Amino acid sequence: MNTKIKTYSSNRPWEIEHRHSRGVSYGGIFETCLTSPSDPDGTIIGKDDLYAQTVRCYEIILATMADAGYSADDLVRCDVWLLDTRTFETAAKAHRDMVPETVRPVLSFIGCSNFWHPDILVEVSVRAYK
Repeated sequence: MNTKIKTYSSNRPWEIEHRHSRGVSYGGIFETCLTSPSDPDGTIIGKDDLYAQTVRCYEIILATMADAGYSADDLVRCDVWLLDTRTFETAAKAHRDMVPETVRPVLSFIGCSNFWHPDILVEVSVRAYK
């Protein structure tokens, strides 16, 4: 493995099973894969509650960023993947509530046809730089 790349896990079951990292850092950049709104045991939280699911995605991401020495102040990009892009305002409110007022990363709302679990309404990925 490239020693200039550091990997970080949130210890969700699928990270171990499918051999991937929640986030990686390299050259001052930190980025995550799509993050599901789950508890550590893999249970999807907030069924039918887009706001709660979006917040949970950010909680997982921000905790992983902290493990890597980054904070929300370092965010440069947030991609919010939605089953229904017409609900983007709810996800945007959760984003606003989780990201400091002084931080203005680029933000995209991207539609998709489904996620790996039927209760998931949203997944989030980010990039940070310091």
